[in-house]
This record gives sequence, C-alpha cells and structure tokens, in this order.
Amino acid sequence: MNILYVSDSPTVSGAENVLLSYLDHFCGPGYKLYAFLPSGNQRLVLELERRRIPFTATTSYSRVLLQTTVNPRSLAHFACSFWRVEREIGEIIRERQIDLIHSISYPASLYAAFPARRTRVPQLWHEHNIKRIHRVNRHLYKFVAGSCAYVVGPSDAVTRNLRKAGIDPGRLRKVHYGIDLSRFRVDREAGATLRQELGVEVGVKAVGLFGQMLPYKGHSTLIDAAPAVLKEFPATRFFFVGALENPPYQEELRRQLRMAGLESRFVFTGWRSDVQRVIQAMDVVVLATTTPEPASLVLHESMAAGRPIVASRTGGTAEIVRDGETGLLFEAGDAPDLAGSLIRVLASPAAADSMGRAGRALAEREFSLERHLRQMGVLYQQAVENRPGRR
Repeated sequence: MNILYVSDSPTVSGAENVLLSYLDHFCGPGYKLYAFLPSGNQRLVLELERRRIPFTATTSYSRVLLQTTVNPRSLAHFACSFWRVEREIGEIIRERQIDLIHSISYPASLYAAFPARRTRVPQLWHEHNIKRIHRVNRHLYKFVAGSCAYVVGPSDAVTRNLRKAGIDPGRLRKVHYGIDLSRFRVDREAGATLRQELGVEVGVKAVGLFGQMLPYKGHSTLIDAAPAVLKEFPATRFFFVGALENPPYQEELRRQLRMAGLESRFVFTGWRSDVQRVIQAMDVVVLATTTPEPASLVLHESMAAGRPIVASRTGGTAEIVRDGETGLLFEAGDAPDLAGSLIRVLASPAAADSMGRAGRALAEREFSLERHLRQMGVLYQQAVENRPGRR
C-alpha cells in the first residue's frame, strides 16, 4: 500500500506527533510512505529526514488562513493556492502510484479533496479539531467527505461536531489516540532527575501546562489561579511547556505575570524533545483549554506516565479524564475552580498517586499505541479495498 500523508500545519503539535507514529509503524514491508507539507514546518521536515521518509515541502499553500469572504483578491489567492496544491499532489499520486491519501485535519483535507476526486484515490480525513460549523463551511465539509472513505475523529465530541455538517455517519469513525506505553511510563527516577535540572527542590510542588502558545490553551487562567495555590503551597513552581513561537502572546503572558508579581513562580521551558521526562517531573498536569478540546494528546500521555490531571470540562476531555478517578475536571476559564482543584490534588499525595495509577491502568486498557495502529490499519485496508473502480 502506497500512502500519501498531507499536512498544512506550520509546526509540530499533537496531530503531527500522531502522524509521526504512523510513519514509524507503517514503514515496513508492504508499505511505501510519502509526505506533503508546508516548507515552513522545519520541525516536521527534520523529523521526516531523520526517518528517511520521502516528502515534498511546498510553498503552494495559502499564505493566509482560509476564511469566508467575498473579497475578489482573497478568493483569487485561495483559488491559485488550491490549483497549485492540486497539481503538485496529483503529480505525486501518479509518480508514486498512491493508493490512499491520509490528510491531517481541515483544511489539509480540503486541499487533498480536489486531487483525490480527480484521480479517484480515496482519502482518509483525520480531523483533530472541533471547529465551528456554519452555513458556508458545512458545504465544504460535505464536499471533502465526498472524497473520503472514512472521516476519523479521536473522540465522540469530534465526530458529533462533524455530523452537524451533514457528513454521512457511515463514514465517521472514532479512534482514540494511542500512546507508546514503553516511552510514557511511570518512572520516578527520571522525574526526580529532571526536577533537579528544572530547579525544583525536594518538597516543592510542580504544576505543568503543556501545549502551543495560543490564547485558547488557557495559560492566563492558570496565572489567575496561581495566587490561591501559592497561598496554600508558597513554594510552588508553574511551568508552561511548549515552543515559543508566538512572541506577541508570550509577551502578553509575561506582562500579566509582572502585574501579578508572579514572574519568579512561572517558567517558560520552550520546545522540549523530552516531554515524557517533563511530565514525570510534574506533581500535576493541567489542561486549561477554554474552547472545545477534541482529545488532547497530553491527557493520554499524562495518564500513561501515571500523573494526576486537572482539566477543563470541554469537548472530548470528559471522555478521557474520569472525574475523581484519573483526575479532576473544572469549568473552562474559571480560575477559582481551577485553583480549588489543584489544591485538592496537591494537598493529598495519596489521592494524587491513586489518580496516577488509575490513569495508567486506563491507558493500558484503552489508549495503547498498538490498539490505535491496529484500528487505523484496518481502516486503511478497507478504504483501499473498497475504492471505486479498483481493479
């Protein structure tokens, strides 16, 4: 089977890490893999080169985000981008004899829909987000789904949202993310070592928020919750773990910290290639997303690492975090609620340990990488076997 992976992301986040797991797994006998991505995503380019996966790094994607507009110049720009991408992907399909296109979220799936329809190569659209469905994009979503054998989401929240666009439920599939349980594991020694590297002294509490530097990730909610936590645990350290690729937003957060007198309490770690070790170093992992969260990969990783979680009750999060069992849920954007949940976890090491063990057990049961890849492999096979006009 020859598979083309299509991404339009400018960086490496959760969806791209899932993509990399496919490249690691479906690279053996019987598979030939190829990738199509923006030239500006240098992190993903380096990962592909390291794995020796052939790829095309294109400059043809739109320079601005796709949007609903009647502006003739914008429409012409979008049309040119789609035409260039369609031509490039079409050439790859012919030259590489592609059997299946696996697109990473919308709008990559929209770009891929045009060559998929023209060449009659089935697309598997893997949607990693929950986006607002309105009267214009619902038609575009249905157009994309028409080129797809399957539309996959990591949670019921994602697939329910896609149904709003009128996508045939028969094409929709829920496949939970899978975690390499040997890489993300309970390792107290590794956690203790990294705590020393991060300057976290023995007995000091460490709270980590992992994710891209984007406003909807809820960094400011954690800043607002910090004073109440520090009142109970004065030495607590807070860590924002993620690539520093959004200078205006980062400066806004630093300004908020200065005004609150919390600069010494918060650390911006930047990009980390050893996220599994950083998770181990935290006493609790926070997910503070203020918009509907599809199914954050860090939730799965934290449970696999045996760490307790405090997460906002949005989107598919409640499907993953069992409230009171593997972590605690709070109302999105509610800093006092977040602070109270953090204090509950930090004040009871026994309860935190119980949540960590329950999370690890759940990850072993439902979120293993082997299970995820097995389910995706079946969908790949069915998509190609049921391809219209297949000889």
